Amino acid sequence: MFSHIIAPVLNGVVAVSGENKLGVLTYHRIGASYNQNFMDEHLFEQQLIWLKRYFNPVSLAEGLVLQQQGKLPKRAVAITIDDGYLDSYTKIFPLLKKHKITATFFISTSGLKSGFLWDELISSTILTLAVNVSELSFDGDKYPLTTYNQRLSCSKLIIEKVKYCSLQERERLIKLLLKQIGQPELCHQFLDEEQIITLHQAGMGIGAHTVNHPILACEDNATAKAEMLKSKRQLEDIIGKPVDFIAYPNGKKNIDFNEKHQELAKECGFKAAFSSDWGCINKSDDPFYFKRFTPWDATEAKFSLRLALNFSGLYTRLFN
Repeated sequence: MFSHIIAPVLNGVVAVSGENKLGVLTYHRIGASYNQNFMDEHLFEQQLIWLKRYFNPVSLAEGLVLQQQGKLPKRAVAITIDDGYLDSYTKIFPLLKKHKITATFFISTSGLKSGFLWDELISSTILTLAVNVSELSFDGDKYPLTTYNQRLSCSKLIIEKVKYCSLQERERLIKLLLKQIGQPELCHQFLDEEQIITLHQAGMGIGAHTVNHPILACEDNATAKAEMLKSKRQLEDIIGKPVDFIAYPNGKKNIDFNEKHQELAKECGFKAAFSSDWGCINKSDDPFYFKRFTPWDATEAKFSLRLALNFSGLYTRLFN
């Protein structure tokens, strides 16, 4: 409806950034989840439509190759999906096929067996407590649980507390929580091996996201490397092909990972590693510190303009 207005504006904004830049978009869950880290399914499809209307979607692997060859189309974007939950297959995959767009799925492999990741376990444990539970005492703090919003706040605060613990300490704290209030009966809500194979055979990219989704900076180097390498090998065993890319969990440089982890990713045999720091990929960038961008706008103009500003570099300078 507004394409005749938006397109010239985008051209002008992107023009200041030069050519041969690749924008990589980060998504997580599509649909409802207890940890609230999701996007509405209708909005996700709308964003796919806007991407095709104003940008040039490419696969992640293709985009990086074209960039090195100097053949990347203007406003090239690649889509990535983090974690590996079931909605990657049941909701995201059908929409990608419908709109003929390829994405790369970064998968934390512990979820293949457990059926969920640690933060979903904490959220679902708290949000499904019996209605007569009005307070939770945990690790020296007290949390009111009378209303749904209080429970949601409690789950977010505990997740943030646990997130920046080592894997060993995380396990201890979660066991403490479950011992106190009981473990919920969660259905398996993660990808399985067959679904990963189907995604791969359909041309989707499969990337690593560690085994247990730890904050790498909270682990010793041996544990961090093992987390990256084991996830790579597990996924390679499933698809029968090399897994070339990894996304750092959480992904903020010098907070969640550092230059040592970039070296470790290279030692593991990855060709590139992706952060969650905002920005685009330039040809000269360190391949073990590629930036991505998280879109969230619900209107065509705002969504498109924000991505264009990201290409120009203005968004990072204005809002970081």
